[in-house]
Amino acid sequence: MPICLSSRKSSAKGNRLGAQRGFTLIEVLVAFVVLAIGLGTLAVGIATALRADAKVHSKHVLDQIAESRLEAAGRTGLLKSGRREGRIGRYRWREIVTPVDLGKERPRDGTTPQVASFMPSWVEIVVRDEAGLETRLAALKLVQRVAQ
Repeated sequence: MPICLSSRKSSAKGNRLGAQRGFTLIEVLVAFVVLAIGLGTLAVGIATALRADAKVHSKHVLDQIAESRLEAAGRTGLLKSGRREGRIGRYRWREIVTPVDLGKERPRDGTTPQVASFMPSWVEIVVRDEAGLETRLAALKLVQRVAQ
């Protein structure tokens, strides 16, 4: 019987040493691959979000400049038909003023129509950045006629 006990001890000792104490090399490699794919996907997502945010910010600045130029048209100086261009920082703007002919109605009594003191003009503002992104705003403005 003592021989059996000693053989049991050796087999129990062998089982403890044979038990898994850590991860195999394959398991570690698979974990690294999964981690790398996850981090790569995360990096692509962050880069895409940053580009989209920069584009939205640039569009917002374009809109602000266009609104400002449209509001200033005719207030800061005489609004003349034609085209004007300028630059604000890295943004280029263009102002196009076109007179609008509404047609002249004949008074019912047959007299000559009176010339209005204001003339409608179509004002279009185009603002573009260096990357090619642009915004357009337009409005109908009343321009005081110049005495001739």
